[in-house]
Amino acid sequence: MKKLFKLLLKTVIVLAVLGGAALVTLRIMFPPEKIKSMILDYAKNTLHREIMFDGVSFNIIGVTLDHFALSEADSFQAGTFVKADKLSVKVALMPLLKKRVEISAVIVDGLDVNVIKQKDGSFNFDSLISAEEGKTAPQNTQPEAAEASAFVLTAEKIAVTDCNFSYKDLQTGMTAGLEHLNVEINGFDLDNPFDAKITFTTEFQQKNGPAVSIPVHIALRVFLANLELKNAYVTLNNLDASYKTVKFQLKGGMKDFTAPVADLSGTLSGINNTIFADFLPDLPIFSLPVINMSVQASANLDTSSAVLQNIALSVQDSSLTAKGSVGWGAAAPTYNVNANLKADLKQLVQMTDVVNGFNPAGVISGTFKATDKLNGQDVSGTVTFSDLSALYEPVTLSETNGVIKIVSVNEISCDTLTGRLNGEKFTTSFSYKNIKDVMNIVFKLDLDKLILASFPKSASPEETTTQTDIPADQQPAAAESEIKMNIKANVKVGEIRVPYFRADEFNANAALTSVTPSMTQTNGSVSFVLQSGAVTDIDSVVKENKIVKILLLPITIIRKVAGVLNIDLFPAENSAKQGEIAYSKAEGLYTFTNGVMNLDKTVLESKLTNINGNGNINFHTNKLDMKVSATVLTSQTPIIIKIGGTMDNPSGKLDVLNTVGSMLGGILNYKTPAKVVSGTTQTAGSVAAGAVKTTGKVTDAGVDAVKGTVNAAKDTLKGIGSLFKKKDDSTDK
Repeated sequence: MKKLFKLLLKTVIVLAVLGGAALVTLRIMFPPEKIKSMILDYAKNTLHREIMFDGVSFNIIGVTLDHFALSEADSFQAGTFVKADKLSVKVALMPLLKKRVEISAVIVDGLDVNVIKQKDGSFNFDSLISAEEGKTAPQNTQPEAAEASAFVLTAEKIAVTDCNFSYKDLQTGMTAGLEHLNVEINGFDLDNPFDAKITFTTEFQQKNGPAVSIPVHIALRVFLANLELKNAYVTLNNLDASYKTVKFQLKGGMKDFTAPVADLSGTLSGINNTIFADFLPDLPIFSLPVINMSVQASANLDTSSAVLQNIALSVQDSSLTAKGSVGWGAAAPTYNVNANLKADLKQLVQMTDVVNGFNPAGVISGTFKATDKLNGQDVSGTVTFSDLSALYEPVTLSETNGVIKIVSVNEISCDTLTGRLNGEKFTTSFSYKNIKDVMNIVFKLDLDKLILASFPKSASPEETTTQTDIPADQQPAAAESEIKMNIKANVKVGEIRVPYFRADEFNANAALTSVTPSMTQTNGSVSFVLQSGAVTDIDSVVKENKIVKILLLPITIIRKVAGVLNIDLFPAENSAKQGEIAYSKAEGLYTFTNGVMNLDKTVLESKLTNINGNGNINFHTNKLDMKVSATVLTSQTPIIIKIGGTMDNPSGKLDVLNTVGSMLGGILNYKTPAKVVSGTTQTAGSVAAGAVKTTGKVTDAGVDAVKGTVNAAKDTLKGIGSLFKKKDDSTDK
């Protein structure tokens, strides 16, 4: 045993002497000055760059490089590409004889790398890549497995200290980078798990934009399985990052580096409007609670694809989950994803004060499927409303339930949506289908009663100027290609009590095709019936809604002209109802034929006055050809008004012969209220004294009133189209 020990001791001494002799020989053959000269020549002749360093020092076996720098292309006058304060590697000598590489330390201190994208799109490292590609790679005659098993590599310590990686895009002015990168690895081993700690700060700034700085801390456990990557794994013990008040934490792991499988979970907290203040200073106040997230996915690097087993986000009782597959190997990304949504409105609105006063509540849930087909428009699914409610003064929506079906982005429908509007039951259905850029819309509504103490503030027309309020000669020319719509609507409302208007019942139907903003291609019909009610302030009510303007157009015209003629066509039943226009029934039927709107029937019946209107409006030429008559007490005493000209320049006059004859007949055969008789008799007497003179006088007196009225009619009718006009992009932003 002693002899054996002595033999081993002598062997160790001999090897140590041989190793020392080898190191001395190496240093004699390649002194630092010669090595430095060789490195400088290689950089100049092969890399076409300059290298600078203070010196190279050898330890027992190892190398240290101090104050190393590599220039940009050609020379340091163009800048510095890479620099390092210290690069050091120390290797144990004896394990090398056993095909083991045992590194006692790897130290990288103060490494800075600057990557620049030039204005022509090239990078400042392109010349390095081309230089390496120009070399002929040596053929590997040994199997990879044999080479991998030839050496065992370990490192007691690997330290990267205060390193910086910067990126600058000269095309866009954007800068980004990793600053103060520190990496600490203890017990590095290809065959066994080891721990790693990484810290750095990400920096990002767009040209003339605010700078974003995010510190990141990562703790890992890594197993490289002696480079058998299928068996390798990484466990993420913790990843945390922060930006202002935002905190992000992530844990989990990834295994099988040949086909990576990831299982991660984390939280995101502290999101509020203040973190976006540098980018979006006008955001409303909001604050989100903790967001929980998780991801389970596997990737196939050979096919450039991944399977998403589960992706989940949740905020309190609201959640979004998704699963499916994605691919990135083709020219355009591919995907086939299914998702589920649940949103508790009452909880979500507590995160912001934007909806203060609206008080939304209830649950919106849905299932969706999206694929890359149809240019990304292949989206389908259902959205379910469960007991939704909201307040928008003076309108209250409650007990709203229904299911919206999504066949694609271009086909959406709802068979039944029920609820209460201001406490009154309603049932509605709708469908939307885009066929060759023509929007087909079907809408039905059945509302028991509509009671409003006032109109919503945003609906006030005095506060908003729409396109139809602008004179036609000042409006921009219509687009060459107008959006077309086919509309079918059926609306039924019971009792109506709103400002300036009341009715016992309202019914309306529409069947229109090729509806455009200009209305020049429209075909179809619109009809309505109003039962027993009154207009308490006609000037105010026609301002509240474009459709109402159309319904009350004949009454507005007659009232204006009658006022000029000093004829009271709408006498009040009593002093308390002074100024009201009461009716027992109002009915209208309008048909459209290739852009010409025909007033087939417009009737308003009341105890004292009946109104009838007919004629047409040509949206191609803007010409008017209308006739409206008002009958006092009986149909035998009509006052007839003709309206002509164009929508831009309307004109109106009385049909004197028919009006005078019928009015005189009415006076002789019927008793009328004193005021009506007085006004009618005065007018009739004037006409009898000189019809031509009176005609001219009446026409001059009434033209301004009629012009104003028909201008309103023009704007109103054009409003049909503008109701469906596509919003300008700037409006949505």
